[in-house]
Amino acid sequence: MNFLVIGLAVVAAVTLAAGMAALPARNSTRRRLARLADGSRVAIPQMSGEGLLAEDRGGWLLKLLKPVSRSSDKQREESDSHTYNRQRLIEAGYRRPSAMVIYTGLRHTLAVMLPLIFFAMSPAWNLTHFQLIVLLCMAAAVGLVGPSYVLDRKRAARKMEMVLGLPDALDLMVVCVEAGLGVNMSLKRIAKEFARTHVTLAAEFELVTLEVRAGKSTTQALRSLAERTGVDEIHALVAMLVQTERFGTSLADTLRVHAESLRVQRMQRAEEMAGKAPLKMLFPTLLIFAATLMVTIGPGFMQLTAVFRER
Repeated sequence: MNFLVIGLAVVAAVTLAAGMAALPARNSTRRRLARLADGSRVAIPQMSGEGLLAEDRGGWLLKLLKPVSRSSDKQREESDSHTYNRQRLIEAGYRRPSAMVIYTGLRHTLAVMLPLIFFAMSPAWNLTHFQLIVLLCMAAAVGLVGPSYVLDRKRAARKMEMVLGLPDALDLMVVCVEAGLGVNMSLKRIAKEFARTHVTLAAEFELVTLEVRAGKSTTQALRSLAERTGVDEIHALVAMLVQTERFGTSLADTLRVHAESLRVQRMQRAEEMAGKAPLKMLFPTLLIFAATLMVTIGPGFMQLTAVFRER
């Protein structure tokens, strides 16, 4: 059994090392192209998420996970769950073809490896059969649900980052439109100015301009932006821009009103979080107070107890 524990530890260490090796390196070519393009040192925004799923690398880890997820992908390639998971990965910023393979393979691998690791530990040997079965099922559930939970957290954080930066982007877009620029050039200018402060939003706007250059119409590029981000505020913005272009209304006034409403929503969201802060701090404050009380009164209480025992 000790050899099994050692083997599982070696497999976990090798997998971790392979994951670290698969992390994308710094792209110096992208930075040099950005400097040559406009003479500045602003890096071109990344068009996909960071980490293991950011690039299609033909490493042995991807080859190892591909057979695990291949059967599931063949069976569910056209199913609703496959489409839903693919959309979740896109909204989280993972848009490479290998993202679905790695995500599915990690879920299946962890669902098998975690119960084996728990079963190889010595505390599991003293449990009853029923307790062991329940804990093994819980370990398998954690391995199956864990990647999905991390993906949802990444997805929500990315959406919130875009929502927080959208009012400022619309303010700059109003200035660009009033200066005579069109929608495409305004989005390009926003992507350039927000490349450091709101990287995700700048990358999405830059992708819109690239799609328009590739031959898509502005309406199709904007609708693709709303679909791949999954943000309700961007959906509303795209619908407003499409209607403004169709009916010929004033774009600057419409953008100004929409930016003001988004700014009010951002302020209300901040006030809501500030209102929840005292309740969230209550439990940690009680723990800190109990620990401080034990440190300050504990030694004196122990000395008094020892004195009374001697008498």
